[in-house]
Amino acid sequence: MKLRLFFTALLLAVITCPLARAEGGGTPLEKEMKTMNKAFRQLKKQVADASQNASSLELVAQMEKAATASTDLIPEKAADLPEKDRAAFTADYKAKMQDFSAVLAKLEVALKAGDNAGAAKLLTDLNNLQRANHKEFRKPQD
Repeated sequence: MKLRLFFTALLLAVITCPLARAEGGGTPLEKEMKTMNKAFRQLKKQVADASQNASSLELVAQMEKAATASTDLIPEKAADLPEKDRAAFTADYKAKMQDFSAVLAKLEVALKAGDNAGAAKLLTDLNNLQRANHKEFRKPQD
């Protein structure tokens, strides 16, 4: 009986330790990106609904704040690059984050104008930017 309890506790520890580390840890950039991702997922669910525009604008504001903070941070992948390539990589990252922020600003304008169809299109554009830029700037997952 004690052996079964020991193995159950061990199994539980093995399962929960990586989860606790993943939630609590992370670089400042990862934390900002998680903030943007959470708001983005919620925004995708409600962007077409004009009655949700006030909430959608709050989500866009959260994303804009996180995007601005992310622009000043450097992706972990930069450390893996040769020294001569880091400056160009970082400059390209900052430029792409500014492009992302520009589309967020257009999204805000569309929502304020009540153009939910246009906002949905801009959200698709943001999703495409996110996918392309994650491939380019994100460190491969282990």
